[in-house]
This record gives sequence, C-alpha cells and structure tokens, in this order.
Amino acid sequence: MEKKFKGALSYAISLLSKRDYSVKELLRKVKVKFPDLKEEELKLLEEELLENKFLDEKRAVVNYFLSKIERGWGKRKIKGNLLKLGFPEELIDEVFLTVPFDYSFIVQELGKRYELENRKERERAKRFLLQRGFSFQEIHEILRMIKERD
Repeated sequence: MEKKFKGALSYAISLLSKRDYSVKELLRKVKVKFPDLKEEELKLLEEELLENKFLDEKRAVVNYFLSKIERGWGKRKIKGNLLKLGFPEELIDEVFLTVPFDYSFIVQELGKRYELENRKERERAKRFLLQRGFSFQEIHEILRMIKERD
C-alpha cells in the first residue's frame, strides 16, 4: 500500500474513533486533508473502512437518532440534520421505522417548563415544539399526553 493511502486510512480511523460519520462526510474530510488521493484510492478506502466495520452508516444514524431524542428533538429536525450530514434518505427512513420514537422525555420537560392550562403558555409550548422539529400531529399528541398525565 502506498504511503499516502496508509496516511489517509489512519486519518479516517482517527476521525471515526471520535464520532460516527456518513461515508460522504468522511470522504469529504479525507479529500480535504489528502487532496492528491485519486478516486480509486478513495473508493478503496471506503471499502476498507466498511469491510472492517470502522464505518457503519446504520449504526451512526441510530446513535444520532437516539441521542437527539434524548435532547428533545422532533423527527423532522433530526431527519434534516442527518440529510445535511450526508446520510442516505432511504437509510434514515428505515431507521425511523424500526427505532421507536419515545415522547416521554419531551412530555416531562414541557410539563415542568410550561403551565399548559394557560392558553398563552400552551401557545408558547407549541412554538417551542415546532422549533424542535415536531409536526402538528406530534404536537397535538404530546399535549394530549401531558393533559392525561396531570
């Protein structure tokens, strides 16, 4: 193996040891650091990383999805960010169908933050949820869950 290829492989593994990347995003970073790498070498690098399970887009999407759910993000916001990071839409949709979306965290957070009996506070809560990437249907469901909980 050529020295620059080994350097690129080492750099890619170093990046992946810190966090997960999409194939597209990782190869873009490697290209910036090693601009003289040929397309064949990049393809070989991708195959090497996938074969040795250093790079696993499905695992990355699941981990990202779960971490953002815990932070109270909605599906639309999560999907938008995953698309920006270069993950394939088909893979994102597959993960969204297989991983259950749990509203309990956001229900608990909203229950503490807003007095939902007050109409003005309920409107503020709705705007908050819209900014977090929740659909109108999800917002209605979350507010219903809070009301039932109380």
